[in-house]
Amino acid sequence: MKRAILLSGILLALPVAAAAQKPSLNVVQQCQAVLDFTSERVGDVKAYDQADVKTVQKGLDAYNAFLQAEHIKPGLLEFTGGDQTAAKDYQTQIDAFKEQIVTGLKAKHPQARIFTDQAIAINNCYEQAPMDASQTPMMKNALETIIKLARQG
Repeated sequence: MKRAILLSGILLALPVAAAAQKPSLNVVQQCQAVLDFTSERVGDVKAYDQADVKTVQKGLDAYNAFLQAEHIKPGLLEFTGGDQTAAKDYQTQIDAFKEQIVTGLKAKHPQARIFTDQAIAINNCYEQAPMDASQTPMMKNALETIIKLARQG
């Protein structure tokens, strides 16, 4: 019962406005790793309904693209003083480290399924770096579907 209340609370927290300060590049990178892991894992589980898989992947892919365009890319350019080449080099390092995080998540969750932990982590990311309000229903739908699939096993 407590878990159901907690999960309902997660979805209600989506519209909450984030703090005025943007999350660090490290935080966004970790969020992208969770998105990559969850999107890949949900696609690998043959027992999941393909419409549900597409719902999850559509939301996660859109959010991942948003994080890249609105946080990572401008953050790297700011960090490098506008040096495109240096920003590209840092992006390569971020991608490599992000892959290490995904590998760690695969080791932590070797089962061929997803867990509510992924929905919680993604929701926490979204609270720190939300997309435009018009995108919130898509993310809510993706998170609800992740929870549905996690309960399915």
